[in-house]
Amino acid sequence: MPSELQQVGKSSISDKGGKAVIRLWCKDEQGRNAVVFDPNFEPYFYAVAAPNHRFRSENRSADDIMAVRAMRYGETISPKRVETVKRRDFGKEVEAFKIIVGHPQHVPSLREAVDALGLDVREADVLFAVRYIIDHGLAPMDGIVVQGKPIDIEYAEYALEASEVKPQKREGNPDLRIMAFDCEMINPHGMPSQERDPIIIIGVATNRGDVKLLTSKDEPSIIREFIDFIRDVNPDVICGYNSDNFDWPYLLHRAELAKIPLKMGRDGSTPQLRPGIPGKVSIAGRLNVDLYRVVDRDLGSVKVKTLENVADFLGVMKKSERVNLPASKIHQYWEDPEKRKTLLEYARDDVNSTLAIAEKMLPLQYEFARMSRQPLDEVSKMGRGRQVESFLSNEAYKIGELVPSKREVGAPYAGGFVLEPKKGIHENVVCLDFSAMYPSIMISFNISPDTVIADGDEFFEAPEVGYKFRKKPDGFFKRILQDLVAKRNKLKRELARYDRDTYEYQLLDIRQKAIKILTNAFYGYTGWSAARWYRKECAEATTAWGRHFIKQAIQKAEEMGLEVLYGDTDSLFIKKDGDIVRLAKEFSDAISRELPLELDIDNYYEVIFFTEKKKRYAGLTADGEIVIKGLEVRRGDWCALAKETQAQVVEVILGERDPAKAVRLVQSIVQQVKRGKVPLEKLVIYKTLTKKISSYESIQAHVRAAKRAKIPIEVGTKVAYVVVKGSGSIGDRAYPVDIFKKYEDGYLYTDDDKRDRIDAEYYINNQLIPATSRILNHFGHSDVELNGGPKQATFDVFGD
Repeated sequence: MPSELQQVGKSSISDKGGKAVIRLWCKDEQGRNAVVFDPNFEPYFYAVAAPNHRFRSENRSADDIMAVRAMRYGETISPKRVETVKRRDFGKEVEAFKIIVGHPQHVPSLREAVDALGLDVREADVLFAVRYIIDHGLAPMDGIVVQGKPIDIEYAEYALEASEVKPQKREGNPDLRIMAFDCEMINPHGMPSQERDPIIIIGVATNRGDVKLLTSKDEPSIIREFIDFIRDVNPDVICGYNSDNFDWPYLLHRAELAKIPLKMGRDGSTPQLRPGIPGKVSIAGRLNVDLYRVVDRDLGSVKVKTLENVADFLGVMKKSERVNLPASKIHQYWEDPEKRKTLLEYARDDVNSTLAIAEKMLPLQYEFARMSRQPLDEVSKMGRGRQVESFLSNEAYKIGELVPSKREVGAPYAGGFVLEPKKGIHENVVCLDFSAMYPSIMISFNISPDTVIADGDEFFEAPEVGYKFRKKPDGFFKRILQDLVAKRNKLKRELARYDRDTYEYQLLDIRQKAIKILTNAFYGYTGWSAARWYRKECAEATTAWGRHFIKQAIQKAEEMGLEVLYGDTDSLFIKKDGDIVRLAKEFSDAISRELPLELDIDNYYEVIFFTEKKKRYAGLTADGEIVIKGLEVRRGDWCALAKETQAQVVEVILGERDPAKAVRLVQSIVQQVKRGKVPLEKLVIYKTLTKKISSYESIQAHVRAAKRAKIPIEVGTKVAYVVVKGSGSIGDRAYPVDIFKKYEDGYLYTDDDKRDRIDAEYYINNQLIPATSRILNHFGHSDVELNGGPKQATFDVFGD
């Protein structure tokens, strides 16, 4: 009788008598851990004729490939067999050689030997376990039906040796046991050293309600408790925050020093660390997810991606409701019996935040895993381009399309059209967006890497750039995009049947969001230099049609008597006296009839303010929401005081239409800065260290501050610093905030009671006034006036 299972863990390879055996980590209907072994799948890759190959050759045959020999660790290896098959290459039918080999580890050596024959090698870098998933039509987090015989495996509750494995579609997300962890290390010398400084706390929490702080008088006991906890809880997913780069490498090294094997894999193996920037950690039978990697890719709205900021943004733990400690003070809190209680609460808040972020972020990652046919721990670390590519590779297999080889090429191309904004305040404004502009253009004009032609009888020709795309048959990308759009539209129709708070709604919403994200990434993928299906003509033609249509829309708006205030890529802001919403609807309907695009009303603004630069505006909607785009309040390298004050200025101007009141607000805050009455946290500046300190030619303020830090700052980290009064450049006076123990009345005190005064003039003239003057200057208020001086009229007046 066949067994119905749900695939959960990352597929892997198990060797049996020198033969590679696929190992699938699953769960059965009772929630037991199940393992399926499939010894029947053979590794392979393809090769096709390559007229322009660097090794020029005559026509090659299967016999030529069978004669290939290569050395691997002293062993002579050769193909197992070669099959001649029909495949498609950029839409054209070709004859390909399918080269089956004895072991996945033979592929790298044999691909080089086949390449030397003058053939174009394809799909040799597809991992064996991923190849198995694709070829069998399986999907991570989905069901499988297995025919086979039960076998006994020490580390599994249920195991099968498969004779046949088939996919089974399942609704809903799997009921996974999720565990979060977070380590705290003692750090009396600054940055914790793996060689010197022990782990003092490991916080653990699960989605089954377990929360523990593992702490003991000695580190080996803590590590053993951690191993025992994982064994007892038996999580399917283990999550951390920046854990692949910090917690895991640290934990692995400390365990090695203590001679404790970290047997955390379901088969009793230890985690495997693949070094690099960033690193990757794999655990047999479990899915390891570094949530920082997910947040860094998917939460662009959070500029400074600390654990506390992300938890606050997602609404799972407010910064004001948790314990906040500077990392440099952990050792002090640990060594003081009274303060240690606070440190333990801090550790508890950290691990609870990590678990809550996981519960918010993982459902979308499950959907990405299904669509891309990549395991959760891999897809969570992928960039968007790689996710698209994995999805395309699976779709290509379905229709017999060969995956192109990687090519590191690329060239810049023109982006979207921008109509410069009419700066100043405007009332009664509607913003309209072209829905899915670039995917719609690719579908309408059959834009795909396999439809590009030099000439022909029937083709679409892109405006400005002149690239041609055949009209028939439909290209690879068009077929996929049409299918994705149809699936998303169906999901959106189903959404209307459920209330927002229901599980059904949330599940459908996650699915349609995943489709939307990947669909919108197709255009950019074709212009990505590392893409296998790279084709500059596709990316350049798509943006050219986009520019063409938005210009047509602007012309149509003006013909209808609408004033276009601003246009950018796929959006337009229009205004006119009267019922602007009704007029905007008439305009959008006309455009949707005349162009192969849908133009929708995005928002109505009672009042909106544009600066002189694109993508920088602030508006008040009819619902009372203030929308801010691109102004300094959105940037991460300005202090909180500058951001908050500018936000308050925007609120006063848009909400009360009272620029003079906004000026008084700024003047009041300037006086607070001068008197040292602004909290220190509002003066801290964050800026990312993008490369090694030694690599900077110009030593900027945040680099100088990083040099002075007690804790060495890693590349990619936000440097938190303040500027103090003194001589020299700003960089000469930039210090990491963690070196100070106290702040009072504008003075900062170090551990040795040396004091420095905050440079009030810097914060006023380089932060506060620049952040507000770019708005208030438009209303005739000068920088001098904002700083408390007399009112001076400027020549810059805003529009009507």
